[in-house]
Amino acid sequence: MTEPPNQPSPPMEPAPKPDRTWPIIAGLFVAFWLVYLMFGGPRRPGPIDVSAPGRPADYNWTLHALDGSPVKFTKYAGKAVFLNIWATWCPPCVAEMPSIARLASDPSLRGKNIEFVCVATDDEIDAVRRYVREKNWPMTILHAEALPGVFLTEGIPATFIIAPDGRVVSETVGGQEWDGAETVKSLQAVADLPAAAAPPTPAS
Repeated sequence: MTEPPNQPSPPMEPAPKPDRTWPIIAGLFVAFWLVYLMFGGPRRPGPIDVSAPGRPADYNWTLHALDGSPVKFTKYAGKAVFLNIWATWCPPCVAEMPSIARLASDPSLRGKNIEFVCVATDDEIDAVRRYVREKNWPMTILHAEALPGVFLTEGIPATFIIAPDGRVVSETVGGQEWDGAETVKSLQAVADLPAAAAPPTPAS
C-alpha cells in the first residue's frame, strides 16, 4: 500500500505583539505632568496694585448654582470678588483649587467684604456636581455656559480680583498658589476699598 506523500505543515502564525499604545500614552502624560510641575506649575502671585485704573467688571451675567437655580452676578456688586474661572477637566485648575480653599478660609479675611466665587465652564453641570460632591470647600461654586468678554482669556485657570467699586484690579492666567501672605494682604486692601457711589436719583 502506497503511503501518501508528506504534506507540508501549515505556516505558523506569528505571535501577536503586545499593544504598547497605552503604556506609551501613560508615559507621555506622566512626563508632561512632571514638566508642568517643574516649569509651569502653581506659583505665588504678585501683589495687587489697588490704585490701578482697571477695566470695569461686567455684572450683567447670569450663572447657575449647582442645583440649577439662576444666580445673577449683580449680587456681588459693591463687594470685593475673587473670581476664578476653571473646569474639572483642567489639571492646572484642579491643582490650584486647594490653595483657593485655604485662602478663602484664612482667618484674616473673615468678616471682610469679599466673596470667593469659582465658576466652572464644563459643558455639563453634572460633572461639576460630581467633582465637588465630597469637598467641603468654602468658596461659592457656580456654573456658566458663557463668559462676558471682560472675563474671556486665552486659557484657564483665570482669576480676576474685582474691587468693590467694580474695577478689575488684577487678572492672572495659569495656576497659582493663592494662600500666601502677600495675597492675603492684597485682598485685605482690596476689600477695604469703598464701593462705587450709587447714581443720583433723578428728580421727580
